[in-house]
Amino acid sequence: MSRRWQFAVNAAAFLVGPIAVCAQCGFAFEPVAAVRWYRSEGWTIPGLADAKAITPTRLEIEGKPVPWDFPEGVTAQWVQHNDSYRVTFPAAIFERDGQRTKMLAREFILYQMVRWEVDGKPYAYSYLLGPLDVACSANIDIIDENGDGVLRVMTPNGHTLSRHAEAPPLPGWAKKPKT
Repeated sequence: MSRRWQFAVNAAAFLVGPIAVCAQCGFAFEPVAAVRWYRSEGWTIPGLADAKAITPTRLEIEGKPVPWDFPEGVTAQWVQHNDSYRVTFPAAIFERDGQRTKMLAREFILYQMVRWEVDGKPYAYSYLLGPLDVACSANIDIIDENGDGVLRVMTPNGHTLSRHAEAPPLPGWAKKPKT
């Protein structure tokens, strides 16, 4: 193969490669549609049982604590693990737009896990995940929408603290009545 031809093939691979990787990463969205993956029996919370510690978040700027701007009563806690911790989401049957769908089991590198509480009661867990087979990251929230401790809703575009410093939307049971 001539050097020019080899250069052209390498250049094409260099330019198209990142597009192929990006196409495999993340989730697809429809405008104005809320993506919700629902399991009546609830989602498991991978990485919770074997966490090293669960500690309150703390934001400091120049050594001075700065409060997070969360809704009243909402706090975030780090669910801590060893570096390069891997978490497995088991296979699960769920509903999306009324259709039963199967999620295949998948292992991820866990970059960040946050437990969200309202008045001391957990209402959501947020994950920042790294798939092992593609160069990207994914964010999800798992939410207790009914206040009964069963986390039935999973949504993409999660609210990890490294992505944006805002809490997942409060479910109806967690909202305080306006006085």
